[in-house]
Amino acid sequence: MTGRLQFSARVDRFLDSSPRVACAYLLLTLAMTYPLAFNWRSALPAGAGDLWQNYWNFWWWKKCLLEGLNPYHSDYLFHPFGIDLVFHTHSVFNQIAAMPVNLLFGEAAAYNFSVFLALTLSGFGGWLFVRELTGDSQAGFLAGIVFAFFPQHIEQTLEHVNLFSTQFIPLTLFYVLRWTRAQRTIDAVAMGLCFGLNALCSWHLGLKLTLVLAPWALWMLWRSRPSPAAAVRGLAAAAGAAALLVLPATLPLLVEIGGGSDYYFKDPAPRGIDAAYLLTPAYAHPVFGSRVTPAYLQRAYQAAGFVCYLGFVPLGLALVAAVKKRRQAAAWIALFWATLLLSLGKNPFWDGQLVESITLPFALLADVPIFEALRVANRFLILTSLALAVMAGLGWTALRERRRRLFPLIAGAILFEYLWLPFPIRRVEPSPLLRRAGERPGAVLDIPFHQKNRSVHNMAAQTMHGRPIAGGYVSTYPPETLHALASEPALANLAGAPRPDIDSNRLRELGIRTVILHKRRRASYGKAAVEAVAPGDILGRKNALRLGGTPDEAMDAVRARLTEQCGPPALEDDRFAVFFLD
Repeated sequence: MTGRLQFSARVDRFLDSSPRVACAYLLLTLAMTYPLAFNWRSALPAGAGDLWQNYWNFWWWKKCLLEGLNPYHSDYLFHPFGIDLVFHTHSVFNQIAAMPVNLLFGEAAAYNFSVFLALTLSGFGGWLFVRELTGDSQAGFLAGIVFAFFPQHIEQTLEHVNLFSTQFIPLTLFYVLRWTRAQRTIDAVAMGLCFGLNALCSWHLGLKLTLVLAPWALWMLWRSRPSPAAAVRGLAAAAGAAALLVLPATLPLLVEIGGGSDYYFKDPAPRGIDAAYLLTPAYAHPVFGSRVTPAYLQRAYQAAGFVCYLGFVPLGLALVAAVKKRRQAAAWIALFWATLLLSLGKNPFWDGQLVESITLPFALLADVPIFEALRVANRFLILTSLALAVMAGLGWTALRERRRRLFPLIAGAILFEYLWLPFPIRRVEPSPLLRRAGERPGAVLDIPFHQKNRSVHNMAAQTMHGRPIAGGYVSTYPPETLHALASEPALANLAGAPRPDIDSNRLRELGIRTVILHKRRRASYGKAAVEAVAPGDILGRKNALRLGGTPDEAMDAVRARLTEQCGPPALEDDRFAVFFLD
């Protein structure tokens, strides 16, 4: 055996071991998110908005478990009315899977555990699926790298637990492939369980997987031609397993929808990817980042999901697959282009400009029942990354006979292209002051009050003081809650008013005993924070823009009114001023 063949055989032996491959992806995950693992209890990925909503979710589910509360309704938000959380984004799988970590080490550790689990299993699932598809463990390993560390997935770790948890997509397809080949009931059940777990990560991911799974499973069934009885038996087993798994989580939704609620529908968000950035490395790349930062400073929107770099090495392997493995790659080529087109949105962006004269197929989804809920176009890139991963694996199968020794070089090149190092983190800042404030009974009013997505700061504070708050930021707002808020002058006056007033007597009647002024939400503080950000620090600028916003005059007026009615702050530091209403 030649040295080249011996080397390839050793690599295959290593990659044919599931435990070794799982450990390899875990080590790669820890390396690609460095230094998060060294700060896993005290820091989070450096998000600014929905990060805190997801952080609050971990706090809320733990509280529900310990106190026997219903996670789908909260009296701890929008006090004194409460709010239904049936259509709120919970990511049930992550809440349950991370609960032991949450109980032992806290919310930050639970969030980071979910990051490590999702990236590791996304790689492992990609390896299982593409190895099963091609019979090549090396191809599977390359595919797992592409799918797990795709730059948009990494960017989503900064904000969205429900969107970076893609691990069950390739795992479901793996069991579909095994079931259609052997018609074993155990594989059908596993397929259903993985489909259900994917849905419990995110209903959006469940819909996206359905778009792939339905046609592909039918095609595989047609090719394998099982007996009708075997096909029905397998599909029934899969559907039954999935239904039993998701029923407890879907039942509240079905009851609410059956009762006529439709507030889960939200207007489409004009957040398609910008095609000019498909070949632009991520701004956090340690080598190329400084070169592309000026382009990202002009990005069309700041929300996570903008990064869409495909990578030259994966695209090169995909091109090889398109030429050398046309029949095997045909379905994945179609999926790649179809989902890439959908990810452009209703009207495409090009280099920061929205081209409204062009209308794309994404606009048609608004008329398709259920799938109309897939309102953010850039999230279709999840499926694009899946197709790219499979094609990269197929491309390697066409190359490996002549290029065996290139395997580690190609794997390393993909990892290099997808680097986000150092991975951006932000410290969780505990507040002893808020913990002291939480020792008092009654609810808390935060100032600024009810600023929609900026209210995540109030929810982050709640995880420290633990008292009900008169506001909040949830995925969807029940109309009755918003109506109740608008009908209560003492609160409605504070929501966005240019010169809000405090009616302390009425607030006490509503059960509010504490008012917390968030001093870093003053407009002058936010302006100073933005000016202090180093040029080119995109995430630092984004986080600074989330601060401030409230005119200094409004904050000064509220403080003066509180001092007049309640005396000086009972507690104060550089972040908060706490007033007690009695």
